[in-house]
Amino acid sequence: MESGAKGNAGPLGHDASAYAQRQEGLSPEPLRDAAWSVAGQRAFGVVLDVGSGSGGWIRRLQRNPAVERILSTDIHDAGASRLPGVEFQQRDVSRDALPWGDASVDWVFAIEVLEHLANPRHFVKEAFRVLKPGGHLFFTTPNNDSLTARLSFLVRGYFPAFCEQDYRDSGHITPITELDARRMAVEAGFQSIHFDYPLPGRIPRSSVYWQRLLPGLRGRWWSDGLFALLTRPR
Repeated sequence: MESGAKGNAGPLGHDASAYAQRQEGLSPEPLRDAAWSVAGQRAFGVVLDVGSGSGGWIRRLQRNPAVERILSTDIHDAGASRLPGVEFQQRDVSRDALPWGDASVDWVFAIEVLEHLANPRHFVKEAFRVLKPGGHLFFTTPNNDSLTARLSFLVRGYFPAFCEQDYRDSGHITPITELDARRMAVEAGFQSIHFDYPLPGRIPRSSVYWQRLLPGLRGRWWSDGLFALLTRPR
């Protein structure tokens, strides 16, 4: 999900008119590659993609033969509804109920979505509701626990993915830490909570990754992305 607001469109991240102004946005392919390796190729049954945009992640899911049915929702239809076999519903997941029944979905995906939401807790609770027992919620969001992110906040007062340009042009309004994500998951009812940090991380004030200098660096301190896999109890 991406947004850009003009005039009096209102606060970024939960105003449909703001999202209507956006350019066709795609998450970086290396991020999708990593998300596919961690969770996408494991998906099966009924799958819900939240914040579908133009449908880049859906196209990946359609390559998975274990996926039987694809549901999709976004605050603005940027093209996902036109993909064959996709059941699209336009919703603001910060405040609206997901338009599917209790315990009806096997997997929920939210790739780079939560940082755009005014109320991510509402969405996580709704994801729990629609998941079947044993179902999974997988989301990715910028990692605000990395060394680079912590130094940025200490020196500049904001996290790297939440500067003025990110707020204005991309609608990044809600930074989430691992602690925030864990608390939201527990509040919603999830018990199995797993975090992963497969992406590389940039050295402060540069475009160079730590891993170019020290290839073995892994984990929360050295990655630009937080991946979370939450499982509803059976």
